[in-house]
Parts: sequence; structure tokens; C-alpha cells
Amino acid sequence: MKVVLASVSFTSPYTAQLRMLSLGYIHAQAVSDPFLKANTEIVHKFYDCSIHDPEHNANAILADDPELVGFSCYVWNTQDVLKVAKEVKRQKPSVKIILGGPEVSYHHSKTLDQNSAIDWVAVNEGEATFCELLTALINKQSVAEIPGLAQRHSDGQSFVPSPRPYCKDLDELASPYLTGVLDICDIRGGACYQTARGCPFTCSYCDYGRNQPYFEFSLERVRAEMEYFRSAGARILLNTDPTFNYSRKRAEAILDMIIEKDIKALHMFEVFPSLVNQDLVDLASKTACSFIGVGIQSSNPETMRNIRRVWKPEKVAPMLDQFKGKANVMVSTEIIMGLPGDSVADYKDTLNYAFAREPADIKAFNLAILPRTPLEKEVDKWGIEYDETNGHEILSTNWMTGYEVLIGKALNDWSRMLQRLVHMLVRLIDREGGEIIEEWAYVASEGGFHDRIPELRTHRIDAELVETMASHWEDYVRRQCEYAGIPDVSGPLKAEFQYHFFRRARTWAAAHFGDVKDVYFNMPYPGLHRFYDASLAQLPSADGVTGSETPSLGGNVNLAVLAYNMDDLYTLTDAESLAAAEPKETEYAFFMTPDTGAGCGIIVDDGSRAFFELADGTRTVDEIGARLSEQFGAEVGGNARAIYRALKDSGVFDKPRFLSDPEGGTINWESCFPEVHREYH
Repeated sequence: MKVVLASVSFTSPYTAQLRMLSLGYIHAQAVSDPFLKANTEIVHKFYDCSIHDPEHNANAILADDPELVGFSCYVWNTQDVLKVAKEVKRQKPSVKIILGGPEVSYHHSKTLDQNSAIDWVAVNEGEATFCELLTALINKQSVAEIPGLAQRHSDGQSFVPSPRPYCKDLDELASPYLTGVLDICDIRGGACYQTARGCPFTCSYCDYGRNQPYFEFSLERVRAEMEYFRSAGARILLNTDPTFNYSRKRAEAILDMIIEKDIKALHMFEVFPSLVNQDLVDLASKTACSFIGVGIQSSNPETMRNIRRVWKPEKVAPMLDQFKGKANVMVSTEIIMGLPGDSVADYKDTLNYAFAREPADIKAFNLAILPRTPLEKEVDKWGIEYDETNGHEILSTNWMTGYEVLIGKALNDWSRMLQRLVHMLVRLIDREGGEIIEEWAYVASEGGFHDRIPELRTHRIDAELVETMASHWEDYVRRQCEYAGIPDVSGPLKAEFQYHFFRRARTWAAAHFGDVKDVYFNMPYPGLHRFYDASLAQLPSADGVTGSETPSLGGNVNLAVLAYNMDDLYTLTDAESLAAAEPKETEYAFFMTPDTGAGCGIIVDDGSRAFFELADGTRTVDEIGARLSEQFGAEVGGNARAIYRALKDSGVFDKPRFLSDPEGGTINWESCFPEVHREYH
């Protein structure tokens, strides 16, 4: 029997692995059954719904000629999955389709009633249910008694034969990595893994603690997977446990394991604020690099009680502040706009608290009403209206009118896009981050930039928009400096604003932040700027260049002139130094790197800029050199091979391998931006 497991989704900067871990567990459990291994052929691939339409993805799935297709559904991808599934069934009605995942599991009857293309829904954990379904289909047996398999009676009414008990001994579940069905993602260089399922907490906006009992994998199982990750050379490891530090001793044991094995990767995990202790701080500081997500959500005591997630901001702050200045630890404070109890002013207070911790990153989410959570049952109590189809995001609450929710969403949008610059202003003018973002949001709205937010979020940013916004930003910063009584730093900060958005415009929206930390993060990480210099004074040796090469850019370059050199500015963090910085007009060529899609820059001058214009795939390097000699003289033309070497070393001539097409070949980089960006949380 031929089976396709389809990871249909779009990636974000925080995506470590394209193929879904959930489908990896399903796959691993199936191949661990000798009967199923002998009688099935299972294919698991990633299908990008931000690049391709449902018809294209359905064609790619059907190209593997499946009899059964399985999808995993979450709040951010379900609408895309349903469109692809419908198209698969339209093209080949005989194909059977099963869905799993929290978005459909908790509303399986509604899913089956509203989507005739779906044959079954796996309710709750799917490993055993999927294996029993495969066995029944291969043996041509009835599936009507399979526990946990939502299906239809002959009259069309949906039913579940009986509940599927949760797996208490998680080691009974086959490892996707140790069975070989999942490996380190060749595009992202990362992997997702679990050490536990379920959550002991019962926060009302989350489904995990209410609907999934808490069980742990043994430390021996965790150790075996860690050994695999080390040997496979993982560069990003995303722990998907909802609360990594629920058991402090267990968390410490896993961190000890990571340190002992010297796993040189970016380790990502989520922690509960009040459970962060000195041991966690010390151990995280000894890893190669840790990215710690701290679920603040709200700093308002009333709101905390309403969502059943109570902690004391004044006690947590000193512990979180210990992470400041640690080069190998990055803290991400996670907050949610629109929680019951929070007005716009309350949410700004939470933003202020988050900025005051000086984290590397602030993840500012809009509240989504997830299926089968207490909040879903309490929407009338809290006066919550929400979009039931498009990401379940709120529209209004008792504390926020519809207009105020839009203000909150604008705060989140600008917070995500301007974090580094806002952090800079917080330090320079001694004002709180929430106030700065709100004031800029109104400036941006008056300038007509609010309507351009979808372009900015998806990095579809034209040069004219950047320049216009930068002028408004310069005026805004100048006024802030006057009000604060500090030297005028509007010129340097305008250049940083331009640099930020020009790089962002050449960064694939889903490029991992590990490659573009100065775009996404609070503080710059110079080692990851990956700036190159192709100006005449900095050219490398031309050894190995024959001159017969025919370079071609393919349009992947955006030229911009900044009033300052970024290397001069990026180490300056006080007003006096910034105001004293000497302007140094510098021209950059911004481009998308072929390996990860990160935006990078090359310093150029007349000769290297002209080389870009002449590199059309028809001229050799020596022919380009002859043209450069005519335009700029023998010295520039005679260095054409060295210019080529400098540009080639940057990767600007390489095709983007990170955008692989399921049908083979590569996708033109211009098509990597979705028409409409969906940022569901």
C-alpha cells in the first residue's frame, strides 16, 4: 500500500525542520510494525503552501501515486491542508484522506461534517490509530471498531467507535530519528524533538494541559536521540515540550547531557517564568548556544488570574535579567495581545516589562481562540469575538473594542519588525518600549504605512517604500531626541533603519533567525552580518579564476546608498558616540544568500556595481573586464577577475538551494514571497 504523509505548511524564522515531527512519529510507528513495513511504502515530504497553490501541491502529492494521504493540522495550516485535501480528492476520488492534529482532533465531527473530502480524523494521539487503520485497509477489513478513528456512518453521521487511551509509556513510541524516518533537515540544518507530552499547567488559552495527560520519555531515550543529533551535525534543535523546566531536575539533567555531549547547536526550549532558577541560568550558559522562550503572556495580575497562569513579575525579573550580556544565551519573552483582562494600556505595560528585560527577541502574538480550550468555552463570559476560520484571532473583547484590537495588532506588527531600533531608542531616550512603539504606530498610520504592513511582514519591500518610511523615522527620532535633551542621533538611526529594511527585503521571510540575528534580534551579532566587500581597495586574490566564466545574477540584488558605513555604527550604543559618528557614504548590494535565504550585503564601488550590471550570463569575466576598462580605466578593468572572486565568494551568483521544488529543480527566488502573509499563533 502506498502512503503519502504530507507536511503542508509554511515556514517562519523559527522553523527548525520542514517535515513535521508529528508525522515523523506516525511514520516511525508504522515502519516499526513488521507487517506494515512489509506491506506499505510510506513517503513523507514537505509541501510549501506559501509558495505553491493547492492545485500544485495536490499534483505533487499525487505524483507519488498514493492510496492514502495523511495530514497533520494546526491552527496555522489547517485551511491550507483542507484546500489541498479537497484538490487531491477532486483529482483522484479513490484516494483516502486522514487528518490528525489538535485543530481537527478536538472538533472531529465538525471537520467531517463540513469537509466531504476527508475520510477519517485521528482523535488525540494518532500513532496506534494510524497503524490499526493501515492494517485494516491492507487486509480489507472494516475500520468501524478502531478506537480514536472519527468516521461516518452510512447515513453520513460522524462517530468515534471508542476513545483511544493515551500512551503512558512514551518509550513504546518509536523514535522518528532512531528509526531513520526523519533526519536533520537538509535545508534548515535542524530537528524538532520531544522529551515529554502534555503539560501539568492548565492555562485557559492553551489546549495542551487540558487535553493531554503529562507523560515523559525516559532519559535513556532522550540520550539516544541526543547522540544521534550530535553525530548528524544538527545546527538547530527545537525542543517541543510545552514547559521544558516543569521538572527542574529533569531539565537540568537534559542540559547536562547536552553539555556533556558537546552538541554544538542552537538549543531552543520553552520555560515557565517562575520556574527559572539559578541552575537553569548556569547550565544554559554552558551550552554552545541556548534560545530560551519565556512565556510571559501578560504582566497584569488580573489577567493572569483570568487565564489561570499566575506568576510574580517582580520576582521573575531579577532571574531573567541574569541572562543579559551572555553571548551564548538568547532569551525570547513571549506575550499575547487581547487576553481577558487586558486593555490596550495593560498590554503596553506588558510590552514595557518585556523590553525592560532586554531580551534578544520579543514574540508578540495576537490571541487566538484554540479548539477545546477553556477560553473557547468562555468567549461569552469575556465578551470575546473572534474569526472562527482565519487563525481564530480575536476581533474584540470586553476590554478592547474592535478598533483597539487593531491598535494592539499594530503594536505587535511594529514590535516584531523594529525590535532592534526600539531597543536602541529605549536605551537612548530613557522611555518605555510600549510607548515608543505606540507613538511610531500613529506616525506610520498617518504616513500611510499601516496599509503596507502585509508587504513589510512578508519582506516584499520596494526601495521607494523604505526611503519614504526612513524619512518619517528620521523626523520621529529627531523629535524624540529634542524631547529627551540628548544629542541628535536621527541621521545614524535613519541609516540603520534603511539598512534593516533593505536587508529584510532581501531576506526570505522564513529564513532562520540564526542567519539574520541583526534583522530579528535586539542586539547585533557581527559574526552573522556576513557582509562582504567588493570595493577596489579590498579585493581578494584572483587565483583560480580563468576569466572564461559567464556569471549571471538572476535579479537577486538590490542596490542602496547609505549615509553611514554600518560597520562603523553597529558597535555604538550611546547617544554621544552615535551623534559624533562621521557620515561615510557607502553603497551596498543587498542579496539573498543561496544557502539559507538570509539577506546579506556587499560593499560596492563603481567597478563592482558595473560588474553586476554586465553579469547577464552571456559575457565572460574577461569580456566584462574589457567593458570596465572602457568605462573606468585599466586599473578597474584589470581587476575584473578579482571583482568576480569577491562577488563569487559571497554566494551572490549561486542558485538558492534552500527553495527546493518537490518536482525537482529550484524555484526562482522572486516567487518565494506569498501573496498574503498568514502569521497565525
